[in-house]
Amino acid sequence: MSIRVAVAAGVVVVGTGLAAGAPAAAGAPGSTVRVAALGDSYAAGVGAGTERTTCRTTSGAYAAMWSITKPQSTELNLAACSGATSSDVVDHQLQALDADTDLVSLTVGSNDLGLTDAVRVCVGAERSAKCVAALKTIQADLAEKLPADIATLLAAIKTKAANAKVAVVGYPLPFVEVPDCPALPSAKSLRDAGNAAVTGLNAVLEAQAHKAGAEFVTVAAPFAAHGLCGTSPWLVGLEGLNAQTTLHPTLEGQQQGYLPAFTQAVGSVDDMLAWIAERDGPSAPDDASAGSGGWAGLPTTGWWLIGLSAVLVAMGTLGVVFVRRNANRAAADR
Repeated sequence: MSIRVAVAAGVVVVGTGLAAGAPAAAGAPGSTVRVAALGDSYAAGVGAGTERTTCRTTSGAYAAMWSITKPQSTELNLAACSGATSSDVVDHQLQALDADTDLVSLTVGSNDLGLTDAVRVCVGAERSAKCVAALKTIQADLAEKLPADIATLLAAIKTKAANAKVAVVGYPLPFVEVPDCPALPSAKSLRDAGNAAVTGLNAVLEAQAHKAGAEFVTVAAPFAAHGLCGTSPWLVGLEGLNAQTTLHPTLEGQQQGYLPAFTQAVGSVDDMLAWIAERDGPSAPDDASAGSGGWAGLPTTGWWLIGLSAVLVAMGTLGVVFVRRNANRAAADR
């Protein structure tokens, strides 16, 4: 198998098909799950591998790892981009969608709130005043602006990919509930405020997903013991400040936190193929089967003609019997 990666304007298209020159069976209708991964740096896989594009996409993104569980049956467009807001997704990522898209994954909202920057501010006790101000702004946006922006985005996704299953994937809480955190010199009250902001963000995503008929995928439970300040964090700590990966899931976080939650929500690749088959219903017979002479290959009009022929034969038989009876009666009268 080969994985073909094309990079254009920060969009990664991963076609997990057969090598060049091989039959294109993986691209046949009903045999491929066409996936579009939208959103911000969490969806792009920042912190979970080598960055391949200007959008900082990596092979550690949860949608990419889900797709390679059965690469011959998936086609992934990893359009997520680091720093993207919900309006950025509308303006720059929806070209990844069309009527043939089967599955859309979406993680976005953190940058709408400036959440990562706020949490970074809050890790220093000497910056507590700035932290409080940032969190107040976040709370105000959570109440009105963000719900409206996410609703607009989900409506746009529905318009572009009307037949797709949509999974809105949330964020992990950044800090483990412990009294002290030597690795991050910040007061527990500020860490609690950071967790509360992420909880509020997830609540908005869940509510808007349900209103739009999408699936909400929570990752709070798998990350519960693996936030910063814990003994086995799945988030990049202060060591990622220079690379701007702090607070992002590590490869283990994507593998052990995001991927299982996403798979539980949307199913495996085979589950999605079964869903697609059910969604699309029985396929129309092709020309070869229609002309093969077997009944199983007859189009609807063929069955209609057979029924009509049967009726005509029956009517003809009754007509012959009627004529014969009248002839016999005439002979008897003479």
